[in-house]
Amino acid sequence: MAGPQECGLISRQVIARITGLDEFRATGSRPGEPFDRCIVRKEGGDAIGAALSITFDNPSALTVEELEGTKQHDRGQDLPADLGPGFTAQIEGEDGMKTYAYAWTPDASRRLSIWIAPGAPGRDHRADAIELVRQLKPILFAQSK
Repeated sequence: MAGPQECGLISRQVIARITGLDEFRATGSRPGEPFDRCIVRKEGGDAIGAALSITFDNPSALTVEELEGTKQHDRGQDLPADLGPGFTAQIEGEDGMKTYAYAWTPDASRRLSIWIAPGAPGRDHRADAIELVRQLKPILFAQSK
């Protein structure tokens, strides 16, 4: 994750590419602090809706069974095998299709969640979510042991 970074971890350039936003604000974790979230909103946009949301729950409030139930309900697709347990899914939201990815430890004690809503036109948002998991999971899961 190249600089400059938002929330102490996420590349500003990556955020712009995924969301399609040139002007945005990111709030959440601060540089030097343990990462727990990064919420990206359009500058001057809706204070409620996020274009990109990345959260790291340690501990996770969801069990393996709950995560698997969510995957089944949302017709999720497994993450690539090298990324461990997790899935991606798409759901229809008020402002268009939302793509999300959940990745967790085998015992579900820690969970990484990535939401892209709706994302830059013409991009493969499932691939974007998977790549964020690929980049962030090793960093976040290693620092929280």
